[in-house]
Amino acid sequence: MVGWRARYDVVVASDVSGRDGLGWEFTARDGNSGSWAVFREDGGCFPVFSSSRGPGGLPDQDDVQAMTEEAVADLLAAAGYPDEVGWITRNLSAALAMASLDIFSWQGEEWALESDADDRPTRWAGPGDPRVAFEWLRASSDRRSPVVVTYQDDGIFGLNFISDAKRCLRQAGDGSLRPRSDIPLIRGQVDQVEVVYDTLAEDGSCPGLVSEVLLHGDSSQTLLIAAEAYAPEEWHLYDECVVALTGLAEADKLTWFPGRHSWRSTEGARP
Repeated sequence: MVGWRARYDVVVASDVSGRDGLGWEFTARDGNSGSWAVFREDGGCFPVFSSSRGPGGLPDQDDVQAMTEEAVADLLAAAGYPDEVGWITRNLSAALAMASLDIFSWQGEEWALESDADDRPTRWAGPGDPRVAFEWLRASSDRRSPVVVTYQDDGIFGLNFISDAKRCLRQAGDGSLRPRSDIPLIRGQVDQVEVVYDTLAEDGSCPGLVSEVLLHGDSSQTLLIAAEAYAPEEWHLYDECVVALTGLAEADKLTWFPGRHSWRSTEGARP
């Protein structure tokens, strides 16, 4: 045996703890290196993938990534969505691997809510606005600093966690973009991540789209959605921005075009 299989045992189980789906649970053979779980929830209108820490310490970053990718590839295929190229598997897995991070801070470039004909911003999101749009976000953490951007699948956009583009925070704004540091998103230990694989999204070439990601901490959440503001109160899903909200309840209360499909979080549930 090579790689993580030399150090971890895995149990694959379905329909457990009142959940409808399939999951992989990894446990360290030495009893000290922690555990990790990846699950596909099928109880809603599209698959929702989740990852969670187990008791004890975490596997190292390479093991987390390798275990998650193998689990996700199997769970996609078992649901009838085989990923022959492997890009969706890597992207889903990179998002799920954020449950292994302790986040210190966020930075990125924010999009204005409104701009004039000369691309001069006329309105920015305020502290009380429920959603804020970014061109990109970077989370600084104890293990790595993942960047979140969007990717295009024909006529729609999803969230991309594996971009190799270099992102440097500007010192000043540029047109409808302004640099933001110390962005008030989830901080501290991320305990669980949930990723929507939206199989209802139209105008894409893949069977599904990575459209929403929910990060759970001890006392807060951050929801990221691929969307864009066409006006302060007109937000279009499957579009070119990374939109940040405080959680599912906030997203459910807001108006989206086209209409957004609500989904149920399985926070705390394990396979």
